[in-house]
Amino acid sequence: MDLFQQMGQPGTWLVLPPPADYTSNQTVATWFTIWAGGFAFLALPWVFKKLFKDHDAIPLLMWIGGLVCSLLEPMLDHLGHLWWSHNLPGPAFSGYGLNIPYLIPPCYVFFIAMTGYWAYYKMKQGMTAGGAFKVWFLISMTDVIMEIPGTSTHAYTYYGDAPFTVLGFPLAWGWLNGASMFMVGFLLWVVAPRLHGWRKAFIALVPISAMGAAYGITAWPYFLAINWPMPVFVAYLATIASLLITLITIRLLGEVIEGRKPVASFQGARADAGLRGAAAR
Repeated sequence: MDLFQQMGQPGTWLVLPPPADYTSNQTVATWFTIWAGGFAFLALPWVFKKLFKDHDAIPLLMWIGGLVCSLLEPMLDHLGHLWWSHNLPGPAFSGYGLNIPYLIPPCYVFFIAMTGYWAYYKMKQGMTAGGAFKVWFLISMTDVIMEIPGTSTHAYTYYGDAPFTVLGFPLAWGWLNGASMFMVGFLLWVVAPRLHGWRKAFIALVPISAMGAAYGITAWPYFLAINWPMPVFVAYLATIASLLITLITIRLLGEVIEGRKPVASFQGARADAGLRGAAAR
């Protein structure tokens, strides 16, 4: 079968349970758990410094929010066709018929919540629309660097015919996870100045809310590509569409950040609404 015939064939789109005998090398299972989950604990001294010395609870709330955000993992594994090796330490919890290893909750703490916090920090410093792409690219690469050691050593597997796969890692996850991290930072940038006192606790819901929103905006073409029966070339086109939507989203968010500060945005919207209401009266 030549390349053109292959691209016209339907891809593997069925959701399949992990094979009962799927295990990785035990050393790989142990060290990948440390690699993917360990950074969250290395961040704790800085988190507590911010809390007790700088009287800034946001990093701690985001750390906790990362644990909450990990509840999305079974859904994404189900939609994204991922099998975890059975001998990874765990499970931390189960969902969608999948056991989620111990590494996932702390992995979300660092690679979603803390990386999102870094994006928020860059936004507070001031960010141009072009600068938004640089931040998004850098945080996307953290996902690529974190995941490829796992896929290339079979600690976990993306099964099926995902487009643009390198060393077992579908590159779409890089830009989609990067978009979710950026969205975490953006939502924090919007709400942090407006939450005071006990309401600041709602910051713990920023990671799961922003990540879910980001996937709803950017990932749907890719999920169609790997979950619907379609020719391989159509799946590639749908995956490219998800990248284009991601780029447009980052551009639009960058323009909002460059144009005004979040509190000013709300105040401006209220003022405009007030003027319209006065004119109507």
